[in-house]
Amino acid sequence: MMVADLLRFASPEWSALEEGGVLTSQYGAYLSLKTQDEGTLTLTFAKHYPNLVWTVTIDGEKSEDLLVVADHVSVHLQAGHYYQLTLDQWETGQVDFWRTGLVLADLTWSGDEELLPVLPKDGEATKPYLTFVGDSIVAGEAMAGPNHDRHQPALSFPALVANHFDRPLNRIAYGGTGLTARAPFQEPKAIDALWQVGEGISRRRVVTDRVIVAYGLNDANYGASDQEFAFGLRVYLLELVKRFHGAHFYLLTPWNGAFVDIVLAEVARFSNFTVVRADQWGIQTRPYHPDVLAHQKIAEQLVAVLEE
Repeated sequence: MMVADLLRFASPEWSALEEGGVLTSQYGAYLSLKTQDEGTLTLTFAKHYPNLVWTVTIDGEKSEDLLVVADHVSVHLQAGHYYQLTLDQWETGQVDFWRTGLVLADLTWSGDEELLPVLPKDGEATKPYLTFVGDSIVAGEAMAGPNHDRHQPALSFPALVANHFDRPLNRIAYGGTGLTARAPFQEPKAIDALWQVGEGISRRRVVTDRVIVAYGLNDANYGASDQEFAFGLRVYLLELVKRFHGAHFYLLTPWNGAFVDIVLAEVARFSNFTVVRADQWGIQTRPYHPDVLAHQKIAEQLVAVLEE
């Protein structure tokens, strides 16, 4: 399949490579399509990625987890349904993921009728994307499993909120990143992630009118001082406006109430920001990340805010 055609099925977390195929560095990157008849969908990757797991959803409901044991995987699809395949995880560290990415080389379909794209074309405003920006919680990392080691981005609160409003989801979220130099991982830096999906690889521009920003919900930006956080937040807010001009922004406060006064002061400089007091939601972590049920609670609270 031509790269341009492949991108019609790929969420904004994927970008084209000059040598062919599309690349992502984001847990929660997805492929979205609709079938007209039944057939077999085959994804071919640039190489074998160890312990690569995807979630398959049918008409918005989770169906199964798909484990890829080679450099390709096939799944049988029924006619007349909307399918989404979401990247859950694979055996890599975040820095390596950012530097090398995961490359989908090709997508083939055995059905007689063509697959139909569901996502809007780049630059198309008929159904704007709902954008979420943040760290590992926004990415849906460590939501499940006895050792808190299973990622479930398809069940995370960004996915739930986007599904509620029937809007396509745009997610920019990397674990360990933050708005100050205190963040344990500096690859990617928060601002770099807004513009790129990997080193030197531009992120696709899409139309979005609402951007939900959630950094340091469970850690208050890794112990940054008030001055460090204020400066980092101020720079980041300006970059958000530059990247998503015309959008309205919803900025969530940390669950422990840290930096609320600073957030309110910095946001007061703008007319297109709303502060969301997430410290009033009573969210519990286990011990670092919320589980599936907590993500559902977060989604319910956020839906109520967005519907006001």
